[in-house]
Amino acid sequence: MKNSNEDIKIIREISESPLGNPVRLAIALYLLPRKGAYFTTIAEALGLTKGNLRHHLNIMLKRDLIEEKYVLSNRPRKYVSLTIKGARELNRVLNLLNRLLRTTRS
Repeated sequence: MKNSNEDIKIIREISESPLGNPVRLAIALYLLPRKGAYFTTIAEALGLTKGNLRHHLNIMLKRDLIEEKYVLSNRPRKYVSLTIKGARELNRVLNLLNRLLRTTRS
């Protein structure tokens, strides 16, 4: 695979995004088609430890890509949802990945 200047630029843009990390990208992709999900549901669905998930959610929270709130059911549970900013960033990263795939196939 040859790396053109355009490929390098795209890779750099992806790596600078908070969603350039594969775990955070997976979290955003999991949340996108849903209105949100409980913390434990996300951890189980993605096979993450609670500590690992908490670390990545904290980074996403600081960048306003997700929102968290407590929902009362039998007990308080943390509910996580993707923000509009998060959905836009996910779209941007997916477009960059798509561009990178197209340039590597040429």
